[in-house]
Amino acid sequence: MFLTDEETATATHRDGWVFKFSPVDGEPGAFDGECIGQPSPLKHEHLAQAARVAREAGDIFIEARNARH
Repeated sequence: MFLTDEETATATHRDGWVFKFSPVDGEPGAFDGECIGQPSPLKHEHLAQAARVAREAGDIFIEARNARH
């Protein structure tokens, strides 16, 4: 469902959602995620799933990062 890229610190969902992660100052191991891309066209079902997809992107990014370090 997701493709992660540690170099760009992104997680891309097959529907077109793209999330970029950056370290949180003063919180080692914590990351903030920002939605930088969305499905086009954006449909009602995409909006209904947005919160779940965002949570999964964060979880998958951290898992992939931890597996590499």
